[in-house]
Amino acid sequence: MPALFQSSPNALFDTEVRQVSRLSPGFLRVTLTGAHLHRFAAHGLDQRIKILVPSGAYPATFDEDLLHESEWRRRWRDLPATDRPALRSYTTSAVRPDLREIDLDFYVHARPGPASGWAVGAGVGQRLLVSGPSSRLSDRRHGIQWSPGMATHLLLAGDETAFPAIRGIVSALHPTSRATVILEAGDPRDAAWLTAEIQGHTVTVLRREPAGGEPTLLRAVEAWSGRSGATAAAMGDDFYAWLATESSQVSQLRTVLHAAGIAPDRVHSQGYWNDRARTTLD
Repeated sequence: MPALFQSSPNALFDTEVRQVSRLSPGFLRVTLTGAHLHRFAAHGLDQRIKILVPSGAYPATFDEDLLHESEWRRRWRDLPATDRPALRSYTTSAVRPDLREIDLDFYVHARPGPASGWAVGAGVGQRLLVSGPSSRLSDRRHGIQWSPGMATHLLLAGDETAFPAIRGIVSALHPTSRATVILEAGDPRDAAWLTAEIQGHTVTVLRREPAGGEPTLLRAVEAWSGRSGATAAAMGDDFYAWLATESSQVSQLRTVLHAAGIAPDRVHSQGYWNDRARTTLD
């Protein structure tokens, strides 16, 4: 087992659905509850957690509470491929340890994957295993990519899969920070719940081009770079960019900013989903 998992502060929380609500035409919020969620550490920002999406019932190997990440991954890998729950990364939308609740926001893709497909059919009482930070294991901010240092001028850009992370980041910004936020959505109504919470920053919502059309987010970042890239580059450590979208577009987004002279360590870019077949292991 990799050393990363041996030292992980994550444990496997056994949860069940308390409520499912629709935020917009394409977003579902699933509120989960669990006996041990008072120990779920709320670090916010863009912190990644894992959910284990069942195709039917969970194998009995996961019936033990609060398995450490190194142990649940070992048991997961030991299962026949047909019995393994699908692993998917998500960002919590809200954590309420005092109520033993967490919220997960699911964007339902045109071709739903295991996670969004599960969310569409989720009902009250349905079980979901969540691997996240346990306050009794560590207080480290494990799984957070947001690392702006002292930067106060920020660029955040992403499609629907990045909206929960953008929400967490913007809500934690210092009052003196100013962000340019570029949101790509197939249906602009899917960005309304997020834009309603972003105050004091420049927010642009772009409708995604149909399949085969121009890459909307890339073109928007290119346009921003043409207007503001040189200025951002001159800011040095006072500028930071965070970009997340479909994996095949990520390197192009990063290249645009680097070409404007922005240093590599001032840009974080990450693929949040794949518009292609997934491998079995994650």
